[in-house]
Amino acid sequence: MNLIFGKWYLFLIFLMISGSGAFLYLRYTYPTYRISSMILINEAGNTNMAGTDMMLQGFGLTPGAQNLDNQILILSSWTLIKRTLDQLPFEIDYYIKGRIMSTSYYPNSPIEVFVDSLGRIPYGVEFSICPESRISGQLKASKNDRIKIDSLVPFYQVLEFEGVRMMISPNDDYWDMPESMRNIHFIMREEEDLIENYQNRIRVERASREGSMLRVVLEGTNKAKATDFIRTLTNEFLTSNLEKKNYEANRIIDFIDEQLVDIADSLMITENKLQEFRSRHRVMDISAQGRQIIEQAMRLEDVKARLILESNYFEYLNNYLDKEETHETPIAPASMGIEDPLLATLIQDLSALQTEYYSGGVGEKNPLQAQLALKIWNTKQSLSETLQGILHGNKMAQEENQQQITSLNAQATGLPKTERQLLGIERKFNLNDVLYTYLLQQRAEAQIQKASNAPDNEIVDPGRARRLPVSPRKNLIYLFSVLIGIGIPLLIIMAIEALGTKITSEDELKRITKLPLVGHIPKSNKAYQKVVFNDPQDDVTEAFRRLRTRMQFFTKETQSPVILMTSSIPGEGKTFAALNLASAYSLNKKRTVLVGFDLRRPKLYQDFDLQNDVGISTYLIGKSSIKDIIKFTGYEYLDIITGGPIPPNPAELSASDKIMDLFKELRKRYDYIIVDSAPIGTISDSYAMASISDVTILLVRHGHTVKHLLDSTLRDAKANGVNGLSILVNDVKARKGSYRYSYNFKYHYRDKS
Repeated sequence: MNLIFGKWYLFLIFLMISGSGAFLYLRYTYPTYRISSMILINEAGNTNMAGTDMMLQGFGLTPGAQNLDNQILILSSWTLIKRTLDQLPFEIDYYIKGRIMSTSYYPNSPIEVFVDSLGRIPYGVEFSICPESRISGQLKASKNDRIKIDSLVPFYQVLEFEGVRMMISPNDDYWDMPESMRNIHFIMREEEDLIENYQNRIRVERASREGSMLRVVLEGTNKAKATDFIRTLTNEFLTSNLEKKNYEANRIIDFIDEQLVDIADSLMITENKLQEFRSRHRVMDISAQGRQIIEQAMRLEDVKARLILESNYFEYLNNYLDKEETHETPIAPASMGIEDPLLATLIQDLSALQTEYYSGGVGEKNPLQAQLALKIWNTKQSLSETLQGILHGNKMAQEENQQQITSLNAQATGLPKTERQLLGIERKFNLNDVLYTYLLQQRAEAQIQKASNAPDNEIVDPGRARRLPVSPRKNLIYLFSVLIGIGIPLLIIMAIEALGTKITSEDELKRITKLPLVGHIPKSNKAYQKVVFNDPQDDVTEAFRRLRTRMQFFTKETQSPVILMTSSIPGEGKTFAALNLASAYSLNKKRTVLVGFDLRRPKLYQDFDLQNDVGISTYLIGKSSIKDIIKFTGYEYLDIITGGPIPPNPAELSASDKIMDLFKELRKRYDYIIVDSAPIGTISDSYAMASISDVTILLVRHGHTVKHLLDSTLRDAKANGVNGLSILVNDVKARKGSYRYSYNFKYHYRDKS
């Protein structure tokens, strides 16, 4: 957490960047609106037919239960969308083009462009027209390989260029616009592209699981355009449904009219014959016996008429089944007064299967389409077999009816000749009259039903746009930008922390060790090491004063404590820390000796301009006494013992028993003994020194100490029994004008500048 707070400026930068990005995105992104409409699908069919003749159910005017999924497919079908776009002026887009965004003029375009379909239609080419006067303008085509034009053209006249025939007509509002907005762009969209575009964008879904309501949804950047499309689409959906119902009724009426033509001719001929016969023979009526015979004949002729009409329908149905493919469903038998349940069921099944098959809802390559085709073929076969049986039955009924008529004719032979002739003519007349009257009645009922037809479905909620756009959503975008502004720097910090090998924060140090932290030394930019002596008011000097005070808690009441300065690797500032800590003690008027115990790389003598001819190495081999190796630094209360000439066996010398004698003597002479040793993490020399030290300070340099080496050093120190170990952080970079050092290495001091 401290590491995160220490990088607050990184979060601020990314929040500013992400916030600016969100603002620009919202500024230059078109709002998208959702337009929706609700349609009630009347699955029970039209209920206004109660009380009508059952025969009218065969007209196809009460389709019964409809498949809701089929209605969804119809609403998003290519055919219905094409019908919708044919009603709307979407083929040409008019817009004004800005530096970044373009704004459509729909529904009120300042110009109108008419393209002659006899010429070449430049689909997908962007044109622009800029007026030079009220009678002409500069017409230009965008860069493309098909149409090239950049010339002054007249308004209100047919233009011809590169096979294109076009006329541009500015509206009166066009001239009221500012001149900067009169450069109008327009582009022509191909019909198939438009249909595909809307077919991909439109969404039809159930409004609820159990109901029969459908919701039609379209999203678009132009609210008026999308609303017009949805409203026109739903209206066309109802219109097509009504047209289908009327189409079925018209087919029935046409079939009846075909039958009426022949019967009307026969009726006229027999009527003329009857009148002529009565006039010539002056016979107006027949006897009672003849009347009885004519009544029986009328009943038989009525049956014969119906059998003939049924036979005509069966022949029509037989011809229908012989066709390979037809999108039309057969006329239902009930519409002809034929009540055969099996035949009606088969035709109803065939009609439903053909409707689903030719709607194309499942796709041509879908296996379900092949299954539908097989079901249609099987249904047709069943219908054909059933029809053959019905035709045979009809033929037998006609033969029986003819036998009864023949028998009745035999009875009529006993009548006078004139009466027999009149009886025959009246029978033919009555037969045609019954057929004609029956068909007229059927046609009248069909026409009445057609006039009363209404769509099965109902628009409950016409196309309506939401008040607020569905995208972009300002609150969500700004929230997302905040998350990005926080998340990215957080990921960067975590990645740096995870991948970084150097100690850069106090949190990292705490994860490696629980050893006490005795202090933080700010970064020193001085070219010399003796900062405490040379710059008493410097931040570094103040840090060593605080370290000196803190060491009292570690040394407690120890007399003449030995304080060892070491590190895990070279270059971490142990010599710098040892020198300045010893300086801080001497300034406090404590007799202090600084011991350079780094026998491999002795450097302390350089900072005091001393010679390194004698020192620890010469003492340990017996060439020098304690008195010989103690040198005066030039500063009161501070002496120094240098390392001496580099020996060939520093490890063995470091383990010499004479070291104990040396430090016993030093404890008698000095209040504090500060030892600068070799890096304990890389050289074993320092372990001997650590065993006789009262406090061992391990230097950790900010941004330099390697994590795994520090961890390894600490484990080795624990294994070797190093006691009184503590951590001193060196080279901490201070923030400008702040009392807190970076990476949350907290170190407070007084600003005395």
